Amino acid sequence: MKTVKQTMLVVLGLLFFALQGCSHDDYIPVPGPTGAGGTNGTNGINGTTTCESCHSNSYRDPIKASYALSVHAKETLHLDSASGLEFTTSEYTNRTGCVQCHTGPGYIDKMNGVPLRTGLGLPSNPAYPVDATKLGANSNHLNAINCKTCHDTHSSFNFVADGNDFALRQGFTKVALDQDPTYKIDMGTSNTCVNCHQPRGLPPTTGDVKLSSRFGPHHGPQSTMLEGIQGALIVGSTPYPAPKSASHRSGSSCVKCHMGKTTDGTNGAHTWNPTPNACITCHTGGAPASVTGFAADMATLQGLLVSKGAYSTTTNAFTSNTVPIKVAQAAWNYALLLEDRSNGVHNPTYAKALLKNSIEALK
Repeated sequence: MKTVKQTMLVVLGLLFFALQGCSHDDYIPVPGPTGAGGTNGTNGINGTTTCESCHSNSYRDPIKASYALSVHAKETLHLDSASGLEFTTSEYTNRTGCVQCHTGPGYIDKMNGVPLRTGLGLPSNPAYPVDATKLGANSNHLNAINCKTCHDTHSSFNFVADGNDFALRQGFTKVALDQDPTYKIDMGTSNTCVNCHQPRGLPPTTGDVKLSSRFGPHHGPQSTMLEGIQGALIVGSTPYPAPKSASHRSGSSCVKCHMGKTTDGTNGAHTWNPTPNACITCHTGGAPASVTGFAADMATLQGLLVSKGAYSTTTNAFTSNTVPIKVAQAAWNYALLLEDRSNGVHNPTYAKALLKNSIEALK
């Protein structure tokens, strides 16, 4: 019995040491039976019929030609290897407070929620410096606005179910206004335009106001004019329409009027010049270039501002005088309507009320 136990102990010992010498590398698994087949995956997108319909040279070349005619393309900063820096817009646009709309990387940072860089402007201290080694001769890409400024990647490629977002960085998200974040404008694909085409200040409300050549909403109040807000609502005999009530706001949009099918290649699409093709849908006889009486009322208001010491026809700018609140509010409305550049067309009823009541206040 003792011998049997000793023999068993020896065998177990040898087995223990044999197992200690094994490794996973030495182990060869024995395959089991084949499992059941999985379910088929979702069919992918046909790249030829879906992606290439937009992502092809034949589609993009006309867009590039159209964009070349736009103000966005023309009013950029250029670097010419022969003559040095050449400005077709202010050299100060690449500085704090301007870069989010006047430079490509500044806008991208704004959309991504990245803190904007700071600087005093070109050529000595730009917020977004240029790497001249990457530009080449006669380049016009001095951090200019280009395709990638507004477009990035699609949020979904299932256009049938989710719609085409045109790879817009803004997407269709509502835009909280810079001067009143509690107010949000929602115009779908036109929200990209709203980001920059909005006032950079608010109309004065009380007290005497010191004017300057930069007094006013800045150069892009189109979205708020269309919305019918942020004008100085001087009390007068002409009633103000409710916000969002303008026909061009409720029945149209920036994209529909400014990016419609071109008539001759110089309007619509990416030129952003209004195309008559968009107008004839509602205006069968063609839309007027200006609201009736707009030019005459603007001339009257300008003359009154001159008489009040608020405006100079020599410099075509506001003076540096301090004026009463009513004069300052009328001056604000003049600047708002002038810089909107639609001659009242964006919001005719609102434009008329601002003009008529401003003129009454100064008379």
